[in-house]
Amino acid sequence: MNDSDAADPLERANDRIRDASKWLVASAAAVGAALIAGSQLSDIGRLPVGAPTSVEHARLWVAVLGAVLGLVAVVHVIWRAVQILLPALVTIEELDAAWAAPPRDLRPVVAFFRARPKYLQGFSTPGELIEHRAERADALAGTAERSGGVGEEEEIRGEITDLDQRITTIEMMAAHERLKSQFHGALSRLLVSAAVAALGVTAFAWAANPPDREAGADLRNARLVGAFLRDGDLRNAKLDHADLTGADLTGADLTGASVVGTIWRDTTCPDGRNSDEVGGTCAGHLS
Repeated sequence: MNDSDAADPLERANDRIRDASKWLVASAAAVGAALIAGSQLSDIGRLPVGAPTSVEHARLWVAVLGAVLGLVAVVHVIWRAVQILLPALVTIEELDAAWAAPPRDLRPVVAFFRARPKYLQGFSTPGELIEHRAERADALAGTAERSGGVGEEEEIRGEITDLDQRITTIEMMAAHERLKSQFHGALSRLLVSAAVAALGVTAFAWAANPPDREAGADLRNARLVGAFLRDGDLRNAKLDHADLTGADLTGADLTGASVVGTIWRDTTCPDGRNSDEVGGTCAGHLS
């Protein structure tokens, strides 16, 4: 087999594997960039800081953990893909040393040649090829010591050249099998990392973008003396410095209402108590 004939399809196959890895690196980098850019478009800066005792307080921690999880997974994907882009060389000596008890990264390579002995270029093991090449090299050295062996020397040189081409072909095939094995082995890990990254991005997006609270009525500084507000919907209302003297708020919903500086005089609180009887304020009696 000609060396260039074997090189062309193997190189094309290696290029396809590396191209796929480049796409993985680019995709993972895009996810990481989107996660970082998304943090600046989110409301994470407005999330309350504190122990996760409520959903609102837990959002900050979920956002941080989601961002960290997503970025770590992205870095892992990039690292795994970059490993595939590195040269995957296998020498005939490495293949021979791994033939009896191959290490984990060379097991698929050894298995490939064991299952297809024809690719060993007429030898049963890599060691036989190495030994035969060494024997011919010794024979060449012997002809140099003898005079008049020009024809024999040329013949041996041709044999050594042929053996070197066989070794080169085997090494290229071994490198391809190693690269292919690395790619297939990395795919499952990359899928897990991609799933983790997606989970992290989703958790970050949910936590860092809390839903806007429903806006309430703006009744700041309003004069609501004697107002009949029974069962009224005053959720998230702004009642700061409003005058609620004599107002009836029985059954009104003041969930989330702001009552800074509100005037309570003879006011019927939402729970039916009179403000004058409970310390001059309906604060604490809003439900």
